[in-house]
Amino acid sequence: MSPILASGRVGNFLRSVLIILLLVLMMRTAYLLWFFHTPAWTSRPHDIRYCGGWYERADAPDVTGRQARRTAGGNLKPVMRSPVFRPITAYRPSSTCPQYLFARVGKDVYVTYRATED
Repeated sequence: MSPILASGRVGNFLRSVLIILLLVLMMRTAYLLWFFHTPAWTSRPHDIRYCGGWYERADAPDVTGRQARRTAGGNLKPVMRSPVFRPITAYRPSSTCPQYLFARVGKDVYVTYRATED
């Protein structure tokens, strides 16, 4: 008999754990859809909040690390993590907010985000 179908403590424990995991996944998906307008299974949210403003995904194809460094103007450093736990990098030579953010979505593959004019 399957441990999930078993009666008693073990079956109840396993069913409880599965229900809790399902609820956590549903709530995380609802949170990402409500606040970031992106499903949990994507690595490219439409916009990211950073440095007191919003950064919107550029309509450009994915770039390599070298292209991202050239666009940003210097070496990239991790500044935060995206809502889907991907590293966000930027070049910040001073205390001002950067013009571009880059979300790493693969090995040496980045998505470009540009600061919005509010």
